Amino acid sequence: MIGRNHFAAWSIELDDARFGQAIAALGALYAILRHTPGLGPELQHLLARTGFEQQVDWIGRMIVGARSDDAILEWRLPTVRELEQAPSASVLAESWKRFLETVRGSRLAVISQRRSLQRLLPLIQALQQPEVEVGSVFVADAFMADGRIDWQLPFHFAALADDPLADAFMGFRANWRPPWPYRFVVADRALPRLEVMVFSGSLAQTAARLLSKGSPSRAALAVILGGMDTGKQDAETLLQVVAREVSAEGVVCLTSMMSSGSASTTQDLIRLADELTHNRPLDLALPQVFGQNFAAFLSRDLLRLSHLAHAVDRLQAGLEALPDEAALELTERSLGQLMADSVNVDALEIVEPRDAGAAPPAAARMPGAVRRVPPKMLAKSIANAKESYRYYRESDEASSLTEVTHELRTYEAKRAADQPETRFIQHGFWHQVEGRLLEERRRLVVGLPMLLRVRIGPPEAQWQSAPEAFPAHELPPNRRRHRLQVVFHEPTQLDAPMVGELMLPRSGPSNVAEFVFTPRVPAAFQGRITVLHRGRVLQTVLVHARVTLSTDPVDNVPPISQQIEARVRDHWNDLGARQRFDASFVLNHTVEERPLLTGISGKRAWATDLGGIREPIDSINQLLSDVAHSVDDYNKGLTKGDNLALFIKLARLGADLYSVLVSDHLQQLRSGGMDVEEATHIQIVSTRADAVVPFEFIYQYEPPDPDSDGGVKFCPNALEALEKGACPGNCDGQKSPRRHVCPMGFWSLRKVIERHIYSPAIGKPNDAEVIVQAEPAGDRIRLQLDRATLVGYSQEVKAREVSPLIRALKARLKEPVQVAKNWVEWKNNVTSKGPTLLVVFPHNTGEKQDIALEIGGVEFKTLRLPREYVHVEGPYPLVLLLGCDVASTAQQYANHIRYFRQAGAAVIVSTIATVFGPHAVKVGQKLLDSLLTIHEQSIRNAEAGRPPGLDKEPCIGEALREAKRQALRDSLPMALCVVAFGDADWRL
Repeated sequence: MIGRNHFAAWSIELDDARFGQAIAALGALYAILRHTPGLGPELQHLLARTGFEQQVDWIGRMIVGARSDDAILEWRLPTVRELEQAPSASVLAESWKRFLETVRGSRLAVISQRRSLQRLLPLIQALQQPEVEVGSVFVADAFMADGRIDWQLPFHFAALADDPLADAFMGFRANWRPPWPYRFVVADRALPRLEVMVFSGSLAQTAARLLSKGSPSRAALAVILGGMDTGKQDAETLLQVVAREVSAEGVVCLTSMMSSGSASTTQDLIRLADELTHNRPLDLALPQVFGQNFAAFLSRDLLRLSHLAHAVDRLQAGLEALPDEAALELTERSLGQLMADSVNVDALEIVEPRDAGAAPPAAARMPGAVRRVPPKMLAKSIANAKESYRYYRESDEASSLTEVTHELRTYEAKRAADQPETRFIQHGFWHQVEGRLLEERRRLVVGLPMLLRVRIGPPEAQWQSAPEAFPAHELPPNRRRHRLQVVFHEPTQLDAPMVGELMLPRSGPSNVAEFVFTPRVPAAFQGRITVLHRGRVLQTVLVHARVTLSTDPVDNVPPISQQIEARVRDHWNDLGARQRFDASFVLNHTVEERPLLTGISGKRAWATDLGGIREPIDSINQLLSDVAHSVDDYNKGLTKGDNLALFIKLARLGADLYSVLVSDHLQQLRSGGMDVEEATHIQIVSTRADAVVPFEFIYQYEPPDPDSDGGVKFCPNALEALEKGACPGNCDGQKSPRRHVCPMGFWSLRKVIERHIYSPAIGKPNDAEVIVQAEPAGDRIRLQLDRATLVGYSQEVKAREVSPLIRALKARLKEPVQVAKNWVEWKNNVTSKGPTLLVVFPHNTGEKQDIALEIGGVEFKTLRLPREYVHVEGPYPLVLLLGCDVASTAQQYANHIRYFRQAGAAVIVSTIATVFGPHAVKVGQKLLDSLLTIHEQSIRNAEAGRPPGLDKEPCIGEALREAKRQALRDSLPMALCVVAFGDADWRL
């Protein structure tokens, strides 16, 4: 029995089947009347002057004419007044039957107008009855389409790691073969954007889970298997919560619970994926799998993007946009599937199979011979052939389209860096005069409210632009828009940063973010605009101005200007595949030279003065420097010797850092921001070399007591926690933290910390037009450690101390391992061999601009380090720069790192405290052993043709974190000093 709600009296003469037909015609009719109000009087005239048959005929023809070319028919719930004036239920039921005599298979798009779901759901169930004979029923206006979603091949079904479906999804991953058009995965930050997220719980449970823990990935569609058991909770609000938390434009809820984790559940989802690859629209695919046991809330945008035919059109357009000289390499099978019969595939040039090292392209291709095809020829042939595609099997056109899509993305990524830069971060200040906004380009006035407008766009006279272009041309070409976060702060005039949002399209300007503030004191104005993507800083600019009194003369006030402060990312073509970070911190200085931290997490931002942080930083450095000169007291086992006293002191200092940097700010951000306990990925951008703050030593557990009575111990589970990467929930250390210390309390071992140093004051080395910061982009995503290696070391390090490391490298690497006796030999090896692994244990000398590194007894000043000392051409190298106080937190001159990065190092692994030479070698050997083990596994995967990601190959950030944990287990406490500068997304 179908609940008829407010329609009982109106429909009393009809059984359930005819009620469904009457309701279908009623909603379709009133959707037509809403779009064409002039028909209302005509309808009333019809009802008053004509009989049953004429009414049926007129209404039936109206509904036929309202159906769109894609068979979608809008349906709207009439108001109580409209229902009183509506045709009789029997007339409408017969009108619907008359409509069905003309057309069938319609798709009903319910325009809910935010009506109560309790009233709407019974009507949706009525519309889904077989007698209504529609292909689908979905609510079309539940979520606003704003370009934030996309749907790509291969599309992904994902479950959260703590969902019962996770194991089943992981089991499926082992079975798929490239280039299969869909995949089942477990959501994590390495997959920031997905197509479908599946939840086992009910709607209320899913909303609560997302609000409490969030999701590492975003998805276009959420599928909820546990039913709509919302109890007394507002179902509309819960739907909006789910959609907001995963940035979806569609939510599908089963109306009754479906068993989760079972083989049948996975098979149902596989059937749904199969239906989509058979070119069936999403709303029509759902009832093929779930029958009528669901309610779908789907934006029109999502329906269009998820339709495989749209992927064909988009792929065709992408191929046509490539230059005439371009060529793609595709298997004969894909070419045969997609190209018109008139094209002779055998006439296309055949190419040799790619190297096993080219894992991503090889893994995305079908078996068989590979041929080179001009993309415009392929696009034209697809245009001629696509109407004949039948999509019988997933391995047919859908898989072939997936292979072509991968090749197209690879080609676009390679050429993205060569595109001209045409868009800039721009701003304008405005104030109101007599009700009109007037632009201000000269000064800001105390007490006069100002409107700051920020956008990214092409040069225009009415906007002030940054002096260097924003690399927006390298946004992923397969994304229509990118959602960017923009943060504005000026510490003298504002109490806290302000946060906005920009939607940046492929071309043209973004929307405008607006910030209103009132200058409060006369002073130099240095406002910082920070642009972020997925929790990571991309670029910061400084807006320079002067705040004056209204009575002050303006003649000598310099005009408002912009300055690039930090440009962290140069290549944007792969932003869609970048990991999501939990928080970003920008370390800088105010106009008055006060050290300042600006933190951004989620939708929140804050700023804090770092003036009081110097004491714990200096104490940490001094403590570790003392350890460096008595290594033997610390290498007998992590829980033996002097390690306990060391870790107690470090934990107490780290707890002090936690109090300054975390407690006052991050702990308040669990709602809409960062959960300190759950967060694992953090970015730190230092805009001055003396702004290196040791976040790695933050200790987030309750600190141990001073060990005056000898009662403080290592947690008994410390070694197990280091091995597993997490503390067990019932360990003694958490039960009585004041009497225990645990290494896993330090952020160095808990979190991936991506560091960047940038300083505009240094200028461009050797008058170069562009400083190229090596970063993963396009097909350059791996650190190729299996090529030549170069080692150098200080005279402070004995040959017998470094020889075990050199022997180990020679035993594991196929290519030569060279040892440079001095900087001249070092340079010659870099220019002639192009090594991709540089390992140096230098001694640090000098101060400020005269800093130098010594190897082989020869000093070399690194100021504006020439590129031929790091990278000339070919793959960018990984650099281990492990020496005495190389990054120099205490000395405040961490310029070596910046110079090596500017000279072409992909990632620099360094230290933030004094490390005694022999100990640095041991730490370096342990780090290299771990990194090379991971790299060798990735090579074996590639040689076996295993697709990337199947074994969760870690990025350099995760790999380095694990390497440090291993070093700690082997009683090398100086591993805590190790930090990495560069992009954490490089793969090994």
